[in-house]
Amino acid sequence: MKQLRAIGVFSALVGLWGLLGPTGIIPASQAEPLKPSKTIKTEYQYSAKVACSLLLPHQDGTLARGTYRTTVNIHNPTDKKITVAAKVALATQFGSEPGPFGVTPFKEAVIQPDGAVGVNCFDIAGYFCPIDGVCVDFAFLEGFLVVKSPVPLDVVGVYTARHTDGDVESIDVEAIEPRKLKETVKIGAEEPSKPGGKRVDYPPKGSSAYGDKGPKQMCGGIAGFPCPEGKKCVDDPSDNCDPDRGGADCSGICVK
Repeated sequence: MKQLRAIGVFSALVGLWGLLGPTGIIPASQAEPLKPSKTIKTEYQYSAKVACSLLLPHQDGTLARGTYRTTVNIHNPTDKKITVAAKVALATQFGSEPGPFGVTPFKEAVIQPDGAVGVNCFDIAGYFCPIDGVCVDFAFLEGFLVVKSPVPLDVVGVYTARHTDGDVESIDVEAIEPRKLKETVKIGAEEPSKPGGKRVDYPPKGSSAYGDKGPKQMCGGIAGFPCPEGKKCVDDPSDNCDPDRGGADCSGICVK
């Protein structure tokens, strides 16, 4: 798993710019106005590596074929409530155009004194829905979770991997060191709450990322991803989260 940290910018995310077309941004729904954003003053930055198999075991060749999961734990060691900001930066091919989804807007989180929060793969995928009226459904997502804070934090990345089926086979835990960087960050404006916009798959369906099987569409989870019209969300029996055995915010798959 330590190889995850060496992969850096060489990832399966090359071509997202081409997928969305040369115009880059797809217009957002105009159903209702966006709410104004806010700013947070920060002094510390943490960049945690992220590698997530979201729909099927990763198999396009950039990493060994298998299922990869990341959880980033963030602890507030102070005796005061704080607000932190986080965004996701995709890893793209070195020298390529980043495209409109290269870096997501910031989201904020309030952490209580001596409190902790966890950010898993499905939370990270939620950063890409919606952006400018578009949701991106990734088969595999690789990059960095960038956390900005006004105070020093305890930030730890937990990385697990396994073959296409079965229990966890590899685990790595890495403490993320801070970088002293004063910056005022803007929290992205909230998207319209009414339905609208567009969903795209990345990589596109039929690519090598799916092998010879049809892709599964993720639904549910902590972000509450919906299924397309005509399909319903059921528990995914291939993962390790069982809602009948205490699993909280389990993701599912869309079926007819």
